[in-house]
Amino acid sequence: MPEICIFSPNRYSLYTTTVTALLIRRGIKIQTIYVRNLLNPKRFINEYRRDGSRLITKIWKKLVLREAGYQRVGDIRAFREEQGIKVTDLFEFKKDPGIPVIQCNDLNDPVVIEGLKILQPDLVIFTGGGLLRQEILSNSGHGVINCHMGVLPLYRGMDVVEWPILEGNPDKLGITVHFMDKGIDTGDILRIVKIPPLNGETIRSLRDRIEPIMCKTIVDTCIDFLDGKLTRKPQRIMDGKQYFKMHPTLMGITQGLAAKDNHDQ
Repeated sequence: MPEICIFSPNRYSLYTTTVTALLIRRGIKIQTIYVRNLLNPKRFINEYRRDGSRLITKIWKKLVLREAGYQRVGDIRAFREEQGIKVTDLFEFKKDPGIPVIQCNDLNDPVVIEGLKILQPDLVIFTGGGLLRQEILSNSGHGVINCHMGVLPLYRGMDVVEWPILEGNPDKLGITVHFMDKGIDTGDILRIVKIPPLNGETIRSLRDRIEPIMCKTIVDTCIDFLDGKLTRKPQRIMDGKQYFKMHPTLMGITQGLAAKDNHDQ
């Protein structure tokens, strides 16, 4: 039976708890879940430098509101209800079915490295938590897989739902399951799923709709890869580029474009 480890950004992540529950149902043995501590000033400073004021909104939605922050229409909350997934804290998996949950300040901590060397997992699933160093990647069996909310190699980096809309490429919206490497979203590709916007859909509702698709896709891809049904497809750096945080003015324009495009459909 294949054995995997899971990396998580926080113990209350709906994405992580959903992916973990789905993997267990599919018969995958989870050796350990490594989760970053919430109370980490260094982490907050680093993420604030990257995300700015957006980080406060992100914390409010994902750590305070949690499921209440969703509208329950085609989003991860609705998906969890359909699937009967009730776990909201990773430490519930520690009680049943007895999966070790280890907290760390950073996913590159020595405790994680040493744990991987001992466990020797077949694969690691990344559900958020920052960049990983080579020593982590090298001790993760076949590697660490991530589901990126953008179509690779075209759209690497941040705000890759918004940038295709601003550039007039709504047909390039989607997700990519790929292996992580030392670059940003530059690792080998396993699966791409195109997700065109729906009529009347806002950017927020589009992002919310993408999340449950990511949960299902990363689980299906993990199993298909371990079953030998998928092969890695290397990326060429020149086939895409890295995008950064979109300026608020451009974000406003993009939201207007999304509303107009969906109205015209």
